[in-house]
Amino acid sequence: MERKIIEIEVEKIKPNLRLIYSRESIEWLCYSIKSQGMLEPIQIWFDGENFRIWDGEKRWRVCKILKINWVKAIIVE
Repeated sequence: MERKIIEIEVEKIKPNLRLIYSRESIEWLCYSIKSQGMLEPIQIWFDGENFRIWDGEKRWRVCKILKINWVKAIIVE
């Protein structure tokens, strides 16, 4: 199956509510995404009403912190 990468607005994606992160991992990821961009797209799925994160919630949260409006994503079926 071909995996198509799309660009989607950060605000159109809802979290899967993973709540446990270390502050250091968020800070490191902020630095990494600021300096190199997001190297790997997040994976999302459509639940009938919203896009939800399947993989990459921490990257999505960092994009919100950095005020990045669009992310690359793969839609998982």
